[in-house]
Amino acid sequence: MIRIKRTFSILLVLVTICSSVVTSAFAFHASPLNTNANRIRQFKISTLSSLAEDQTQDEPQPQPPQQLSAQERILQQSLGIEPETPSQKEERLLQRQAALSKTQNEKKKQIAVAVLAFSAAIFNYGWQVTHPITSLSLLTEMQRNSADLSVIAHNGKPTVVDFWAPWCENCKSAAPTLASIEKEYEGKINFVMVDGDKGDNWPIIERFGVDAIPHLAMVGSDGVVETALIGPIPRSVLRANLDAMIENAEKGQNGDGKLELPYTMFDAFRNQPALRQLNY
Repeated sequence: MIRIKRTFSILLVLVTICSSVVTSAFAFHASPLNTNANRIRQFKISTLSSLAEDQTQDEPQPQPPQQLSAQERILQQSLGIEPETPSQKEERLLQRQAALSKTQNEKKKQIAVAVLAFSAAIFNYGWQVTHPITSLSLLTEMQRNSADLSVIAHNGKPTVVDFWAPWCENCKSAAPTLASIEKEYEGKINFVMVDGDKGDNWPIIERFGVDAIPHLAMVGSDGVVETALIGPIPRSVLRANLDAMIENAEKGQNGDGKLELPYTMFDAFRNQPALRQLNY
């Protein structure tokens, strides 16, 4: 009986040992090594999933259909106008921006030109105020632009020979009127200025019979001195005589066919009619 109990105890111990060994072996396979294998397997699975997602993101995704506004649908249905693509819209916006930039640049140029013109006008006005044109400077300018006596009876135009002097007050007072008349009849009348204060002009003064200044000798296109106007002359008188002389020149009227001048004053050749004819 005692032997049987010992044998049973030994068997129980052996069974316990075997079960422990089996349990330990199973735990060894299931815990460290098996856990690492699972981790490696899960890492591989997650890596493959990430690569698949990256490839999916790199591939061009289909764009959702463009949503049309109510106005675009009406234009498409009624007029057959297709809505513009994003690239066409971008190009249109770029063209619009370029046009706006061009318009702004042109406006800036126009403003700059207007500012310059206004500044020039202000400067010119200020110059005229601070440097007024005197009658003497006006006569000097007219003398500088004067035609030569050689034009008399050689270019088919009447001539006005103006004898003046820097000290002559009547000459100065008549200068603005004569300057405006010269500008008005430019190209139709020869205007010759003779400065009576210069000694070189004394032969010319004697030839025209000048005894007072201002002296305006009115010479026809044929070279004949028709009259002389002495002193300040009204603008209307000058115009009337000049118009008559121009009409005679245009019609080629000589001698008895000539129109008489509306206004005559001083006849320097009354006693010597032959000297009326000038030839330079």
